Amino acid sequence: MGRPKAQKTVPANDAGTIERSGLERGRADTRRRLLEAAAAELVAGDGALEIGDVARRAGVSVGLSYHYFGSKAGLIAAVVQDFYDRFDARVMAVNPQPGVDWGRREQRRLEAMVAFHYAEPLSPIVLARLSREPEVAAEEARRLQAHIELAAQNIALAQRRGEIPDSLDPHLLGAMILGGLRQGIGQALAQKERPDQAAIAARLWDFVAAMARFKTIKSGQ
Repeated sequence: MGRPKAQKTVPANDAGTIERSGLERGRADTRRRLLEAAAAELVAGDGALEIGDVARRAGVSVGLSYHYFGSKAGLIAAVVQDFYDRFDARVMAVNPQPGVDWGRREQRRLEAMVAFHYAEPLSPIVLARLSREPEVAAEEARRLQAHIELAAQNIALAQRRGEIPDSLDPHLLGAMILGGLRQGIGQALAQKERPDQAAIAARLWDFVAAMARFKTIKSGQ
C-alpha cells in the first residue's frame, strides 16, 4: 500500500475569511428574502402587512425579521429604500441617450421612468399609501432631495447651452418637474384602467417641456 495522501489544510486566517464570507452571503440572502416577502405582502395587502405573514412567506422566524429590521416600520422603510435603489439604478443614475440635447435625453429618461413604474407592482403602493409612516417619509424626502439635485445639475447644464432660459431657478424648476411627474404617474397608476404607457409619457413630456420652456438648439449653433 502506498502512503496516505496528505490532507490539504486551509490556513486559519483563510478559513476565518471563508467562514465570514459564507455568513455574510447567508445574511444577505435572508435579508433579500425578507425584503421580497415584505414587498409581496404590501402588494397583496394594498399597503398593509404583518411581520408574521412576511416571516412565513420568507420561511424564517418572526424574531429574525425583527433582528434585521427592528420593527414593522423599519421593514417597510427598507422595502421603500430598495424600491428607490432600483429606480435610481435604472432611471436616475444613467444617461439614457448620450450626446444629445437636454430635451431628447430627458424625454428618454421620462419614458424609462414611466416604464419602471408601470412594470413595478410596488409603485402604486409607494407613491400613494406608504408615506404616512415616519421612516418612509424620511427616506422619500432624502431621495427626493437627491433627485432634485441631479435635475438641477442637468437643468443648469442645459441653461449654459442655451436650451433652457437662465432666468429659471434650476432647483425650483427641478422640484416642480419631479413633483408634477410623481403626481401624474401616481394618478395614472391609480386608475382602474391604466392609460396607455406611451401616451402618458408623451403627455408628461409636454408638461416638462412647457415648464422648462425648452427650445431645441439647431446643429452648429
